[in-house]
Amino acid sequence: MSTPSTTPATPDTRPDGPPDDDPQPPSFTAERHVAPRWVRWGVPVALAIVAILLPFVGIDSAQQFLLAYMAIIALLAVSLHFLMGIAGLFSLGQAAFFGVGAYVGVVLMDKLGWDGAIALPLVAVAGALVGLLMAVATLRASDLYLALTTLAFGFVGENVVRNIDYLGGAQGLAGFDLHFFGLTLDDPLLIYWIGLGCLILFGVMITSMRRSKLGRALMAGREGPIAARSIGVDTGRYRFLAFGLSGAFAAIAGSLYTAYAYVLDPSVFSLGLTTTVLTIAIVGGLRSLPGVLVAAVVLTWFRSAVDGEAISEYVLLIYAALVVVTLLFLPQGIGGAMSTLFRRLANRKGRS
Repeated sequence: MSTPSTTPATPDTRPDGPPDDDPQPPSFTAERHVAPRWVRWGVPVALAIVAILLPFVGIDSAQQFLLAYMAIIALLAVSLHFLMGIAGLFSLGQAAFFGVGAYVGVVLMDKLGWDGAIALPLVAVAGALVGLLMAVATLRASDLYLALTTLAFGFVGENVVRNIDYLGGAQGLAGFDLHFFGLTLDDPLLIYWIGLGCLILFGVMITSMRRSKLGRALMAGREGPIAARSIGVDTGRYRFLAFGLSGAFAAIAGSLYTAYAYVLDPSVFSLGLTTTVLTIAIVGGLRSLPGVLVAAVVLTWFRSAVDGEAISEYVLLIYAALVVVTLLFLPQGIGGAMSTLFRRLANRKGRS
């Protein structure tokens, strides 16, 4: 691991900027390229092309619903990747953002009759506001205390909606009338296309941010808050930004889930959802966006494939085992392992 530089400079002074996934802890002045440029850009582009082509290969209705659910879970996983992998804030509050987005989306699109094209940006704003509130509550907390405080937001949200009849109470809501640009949101492919569009947009935002002064400041605070503050980085302000953006991403995922499930109850705030997305982030690699996306697709497909089978009762046990194995043998996750492999191949080709 490189040692932090004492030179008062920006976290990355090279013109190429930081890599798209960085399994090796970066210093405040530079972050090593762990894979060739064509890999860092080629893998996400290849994933996007495959995702765009999938609906055109003759899939049935069940597979269409699975694709829609994959897009929703991937959105939620990306929100955690940004918060934990980029900003270094250990949060267990993604279910709170998800639930807020689900309920706000229902109120705006079903009860008030607003079109989804107008409602989704407002859902993102609602998620961002909850994220800012979470940042205020955790301003002086870190590590375990930060995680427990964010986890409490999910419990608070669940108990609040259970006691509001307008939101269906403990029984929840069903039979929504949701639209997006005038189209009824009962088609899983439409949900998939909306989710995929948001996912590509968020991916471009995160990738571009990592290569900017803002992203380098976030990563500097991740690696050493005290050292970052000593060179003029306002870590508190960037914490607000990280929670706000993560909340916006996760809230949109929650709103799309409402259209996917066509039923909504307080279980959207459950700890099980947080456990699932945390498993995806760890297995995929917290600092690797492509790794997180691959893990989201694979684990979501696996859970769907075993649904109804005897093994389905042990899914959470399997997830726990995956986390343990990953932390022991692949601490950088799938993305980190692939980046290391590509780097070694590139170095071998360069020597030859």
